[in-house]
Amino acid sequence: MKRIITLSLAACLAVGLTACGAPAGSSASSSAETRNTTEPAERADGLPAYTGEPVELRFGWWGNEERAEITNKVIDLFQRAYPEITVKGEPNGGTPDHFQIIDTQIQGGNAPDLIQFGGNYPDYKQYLTPLDGYLGKQLLIDTPEAFDQTALIPATQDGSLYVVSLGTNALVLAYNRTMLESAGASQPNDNMTWDDLKVYGQELKAKLPEGVFPFVDNGTNQANYLSYYLRQLGTPLWTSDDGGKSYATEENLTSWLQLWADMRAEGLVPDVDTTATYAETGADSSALVAGKAAVGMIWSNQVAAYQASMTDTLGAAALPAGGEKAYAIQMSQYIGVNKDSKNIEAAVLFANFFVTSPEAGAMLGTNRGVPCSPVVRKTISGGATELDAAVYRIYDAVADRTIPQDPNLPNDQEFVNELQLIGQAIGYGNSSVEQGGKDILALVQRLAQK
Repeated sequence: MKRIITLSLAACLAVGLTACGAPAGSSASSSAETRNTTEPAERADGLPAYTGEPVELRFGWWGNEERAEITNKVIDLFQRAYPEITVKGEPNGGTPDHFQIIDTQIQGGNAPDLIQFGGNYPDYKQYLTPLDGYLGKQLLIDTPEAFDQTALIPATQDGSLYVVSLGTNALVLAYNRTMLESAGASQPNDNMTWDDLKVYGQELKAKLPEGVFPFVDNGTNQANYLSYYLRQLGTPLWTSDDGGKSYATEENLTSWLQLWADMRAEGLVPDVDTTATYAETGADSSALVAGKAAVGMIWSNQVAAYQASMTDTLGAAALPAGGEKAYAIQMSQYIGVNKDSKNIEAAVLFANFFVTSPEAGAMLGTNRGVPCSPVVRKTISGGATELDAAVYRIYDAVADRTIPQDPNLPNDQEFVNELQLIGQAIGYGNSSVEQGGKDILALVQRLAQK
């Protein structure tokens, strides 16, 4: 089990080695500001004490029914530990649905007290409470024994900690092992080259049943795959250089689109109508889960949820290798506190419980990523499933080509939405790959200036 813990720690360490910025003032109400500078009383269970009145919190997140079930179980654990605090869960389906709902709630002044984010949280930092004043008090993530300190780095903007990492994550190729074995096909290897991947797809096509495609079409429905490919070519989509800069080129964007257009023409990915049927935002909208494709790219923390949605057995392999180091082990999701919450202290206590409680960690497992708490990792490592072990193996297999995560492109969700539309236009023959490359480059340049 030491190996699992070490790999998980390495995943968090891959985020970077820069020191966090100095604390900044909280934008909480005056009563909350007074409380956050007060050392909480000792509790026998080691949890920080709550000093406020009975309150009700709301927590908004995205995810499938399995995530909702285990999250609600953690909420129950928290409420037993803090009976004065009631938490109402608000699951919002897939990621696009979640942020559409959150955006509407923010504009209406009715956003939840606690909100789940991805790497796009900087787009929302003006709505979040800086958490520095709670560190070491209500939020016990300020020591390496309690929490990987490098996980605080991407959660910090302009010297203030705005969110708390819920775990680390990596992109993987998930595959239907049962289907491949039944077809007499080999399983994908770690670190295949892109040429290897195409040859492997051709071998699969010759063996898979009629109507089943080798790969999910992840050409434009997953912006992180495009970012990974561009990083390999040395032209990252977006970096923190000079306050935020894109090195993307029209040539390299076009080569990515052509790669998937060629696979579509060869029948290695579904036709555009089939692809449009599956949004690929989760297990309930996946061509892989539906049995229409044998291999698809998903986040490592999604593997268990996809497996739970299938009777066939899944396996996992690393993304294709090639070019420069590009494999980002990144923070999978974050939790932030609404600056307009009337119950900031209680909300911070919930965030603390969510990421540091071994009982909560045992319930959550790796659903939101490999935990950044060494104590929680130790708790869950002993019960790792075969599939979780496969994910840990991938972390090891790509160790020599990992990089710190790049920041999300500003207005990231708009980029994701528009990228998919560009891909569909090419698939339906309403645009060319050359025009698609021009359109993506123009989109990046436009959004970077918003």
